[in-house]
Amino acid sequence: MILEAKLERVSPTTAVAHLSGRMTLGMRLREIETTISDAIGDGVQKLILDLSGIEYLDSAGLGVIMILYGNMQERSGKLRVVAPGPKVLEVFKLTHTDWILTIDSSIEAALVS
Repeated sequence: MILEAKLERVSPTTAVAHLSGRMTLGMRLREIETTISDAIGDGVQKLILDLSGIEYLDSAGLGVIMILYGNMQERSGKLRVVAPGPKVLEVFKLTHTDWILTIDSSIEAALVS
């Protein structure tokens, strides 16, 4: 399944990126990274990545998440990851990025924290 993204601005400083499909190396991943990075540059201080629709994540997909995390850190912002599936969570655990990323069970929980 091709990677799809819908970026939703819930406030001037908060955005939710709803992602679905496979986060793997390719032009589509790069396009989505650029779209989200542009939103960060446009004043987003809280970025929520909804990963509930992600079937698979390779090292390139993980790299994009960590680049976005770094971009948010540089701007004193927050990145939160929502509802990663078992395969994605396994990648986070194997790479110990689950120690770095803040993972929430729902978008609502991420928005209020």
